[in-house]
Amino acid sequence: MRLLAWKRSELFLFLLDLVMLVLILVNLFWLLFDGLYSSHFVQEFFDAYWPAFHEFYMPVHRNFTFYDAWFVAIFLTELLVRWIVAAVRKTYHKWWFYPFIHWYDTLGCIPVGSFRFLRVLRFVSILYRLQRNRLIDLTKTYVFRQARKYYGVLVEEVSDRVVLNVLGGMRDEVQKGSPLTDRILKEVVQPRKAELVDWLSDRIQAVLSVHYDTYRPDLRAYVDEKIERAVSENREIATLEAIPLLGSTIKTTLEHAIADIVFRVVDGIVSDLASTNNKVLIDELSGVLFDAILFEEENEALEVTVRGIVLESIDLVSAEVGVQQWKVREERQAAIRERAKRIAAIRERRTSSPQQ
Repeated sequence: MRLLAWKRSELFLFLLDLVMLVLILVNLFWLLFDGLYSSHFVQEFFDAYWPAFHEFYMPVHRNFTFYDAWFVAIFLTELLVRWIVAAVRKTYHKWWFYPFIHWYDTLGCIPVGSFRFLRVLRFVSILYRLQRNRLIDLTKTYVFRQARKYYGVLVEEVSDRVVLNVLGGMRDEVQKGSPLTDRILKEVVQPRKAELVDWLSDRIQAVLSVHYDTYRPDLRAYVDEKIERAVSENREIATLEAIPLLGSTIKTTLEHAIADIVFRVVDGIVSDLASTNNKVLIDELSGVLFDAILFEEENEALEVTVRGIVLESIDLVSAEVGVQQWKVREERQAAIRERAKRIAAIRERRTSSPQQ
């Protein structure tokens, strides 16, 4: 029984929507026609070519407010019915919210010229309600597609102008030397120090563990070259070469031993850094490096760099926002349609050629 009662109420509201759609549409067309009829040119036209209608409609035109009051009475009745239904169903938090939420319905009932055309919103709201409840489907109609297209264009253009103005104001503030860069460091970067340090240490270990084996021979060659040069320039070792018979051998052996020791020390340090067992040490070193880079006293170079990054980022975002995406979509769709036409033309020629 409850389900049957619910279906009856929904059917009643659906029929009420259809009736109101027709009445509002008739009322809107009548408002438009009566507005045009106020012109002497229109009155003279009907007086000359349709005098019977002119004689019939002139009293209606003079008493337009009286006849419109009948529509207003119907609209008010429908408003009260829906208000009662919303209160019974507890659609809104308070029972008296309905006329404020549906302000266009309320104001549209005021029989004044500037408020009468709010009935257009009432007409649109009924269509939207029927569409939302899947009682009608307007998504495939030409009017709906065009309305959605130009609504999207309007929203995009307005939002782009707002965003560009905001970004322009931000750029001016940064260029004037506002404390924005300092606030970015202290209020954005500093609170995320733990995450950044952890990321930095992970990257260091990942780079060392993945790429060190590739560059290990180059490091060995580099160490050998530096040790060879240092030994050749050392006077004490040069004196060993003066020892008869064994001097050159001793020098070469000593040079290889020093190079091997140094390389093993460096190789051990790098291997330890790449090991996950020393992550705590890497984290501490990364933290010290992080503080030294970002929060060194009077670090003007870093401030200039951060300011440049912010300005360039704003410029990039502004350039991206300035692109008219709706125009790009239209050009892309036009290109797709053109390609489809060419493909269809090629297929048509292929199918017609054997017949010829």
